[in-house]
Parts: sequence; C-alpha cells; structure tokens
Amino acid sequence: MAATTTWTDPITCPFCGGELASPGAGFMDHIDENGDCETEFERWRQNLASDLTGEWSG
Repeated sequence: MAATTTWTDPITCPFCGGELASPGAGFMDHIDENGDCETEFERWRQNLASDLTGEWSG
C-alpha cells in the first residue's frame, strides 16, 4: 500500500496510488473492487470517527 498522510490528487487512490474514474463515485467503486484499499479506507475512517462527534455521512 502506498498510503500517504495527505491526499493531494483527487483522481488517485491515496492507498494504492491507482487512478480513479472520478474523485467521488469513482473512489467508492475503487474501494469496492479492491479489498486492500477498502481495508485501509475503513481503518482511516475508524481513526477519523474518534475525532468527530456522532456518525458522519462521508
């Protein structure tokens, strides 16, 4: 995994560096199709959730 601390290119996956079809739905499609990226996204999301109150819709 090529995880970065700062996601600076919205058409590149921050976890593997792969090109995305689009920054929104394309990213979601990408993580649905790539188990390693989905795992890293869920790990990132869990870490972020502890910084936010309640659940977030992102």
